[in-house]
Amino acid sequence: MAVARLGEKLDLSPEAAALGVVRVANAAMERALRRVSVEEGHDPRTYILVPFGGAGPLHACDLAAALGIRRLLVPPNPGLLSALGLLLADVVFDASQAVLQRAAILAADPEPLRAAFEGLDQQVRAVLHDHKALQVEAFVEARYAGQSYELEVPLALPLSSAAVHEAAAAFHTAHRQRYGYASQEAPVEVVTLRVRGTAPGARPALPREPEADDTAEVAHVGQKSIWFGSAGSTPTACYDRTRLRPGHHFAGPAVVFQYDTTLVVPPGWHARLDAWRNILLDFGS
Repeated sequence: MAVARLGEKLDLSPEAAALGVVRVANAAMERALRRVSVEEGHDPRTYILVPFGGAGPLHACDLAAALGIRRLLVPPNPGLLSALGLLLADVVFDASQAVLQRAAILAADPEPLRAAFEGLDQQVRAVLHDHKALQVEAFVEARYAGQSYELEVPLALPLSSAAVHEAAAAFHTAHRQRYGYASQEAPVEVVTLRVRGTAPGARPALPREPEADDTAEVAHVGQKSIWFGSAGSTPTACYDRTRLRPGHHFAGPAVVFQYDTTLVVPPGWHARLDAWRNILLDFGS
């Protein structure tokens, strides 16, 4: 066994070596989550974590704890969530054009920006002409003069001087949120105009299911010894997700098995199923 051989080299038991491997993987995923949350100006503690993929639910509670997130939503089929999203996602097409002009100049005379928008709007509508309920939006990628990176902010339609002023104000706000400061007196430069067309994807009905009149014990399939920390193994209840119904609830430590993933519920977490068979996990409640 590879992990056992690794443990021998490190003078660790196979279980301790495996726990170390999981912790290293968690640290890498935590860095990735921080890049798309904290480093983007978002406080992850105010969000619900949705794990997906075959391995996501295995690591989800540990990652949530590291980021201060206290609630998770595990969809019915995490391993298929990306494929489902592809089937249900809106159809989107973007067209863009370089601008490279100060926002103040564009606000004084928005006609060049308006002409650029009309050309991009035609491109978007030509590509998405077969789709109904098409929605067209405009955005600008802006920066402070002298910067080498941009932030995308919405540009109100129809285009006007007021719309450009609003976009510049939105840029200041976005810059403060992302980087912690805004230079209100610094000139804002519009680098790119982007026009985005969006057509709605499939909207299948998701009926609510009634709560079960029994308990999660009907899904209990045994018990295993699981290492949640360096102190050693903990007796852990195991559940078959196909038998879990809305209204069922249980506390960690637990492991939920299904064909496309495995969900690990450490001690201190509580799970319950909602009307759509999502598993909602809460810490300390």
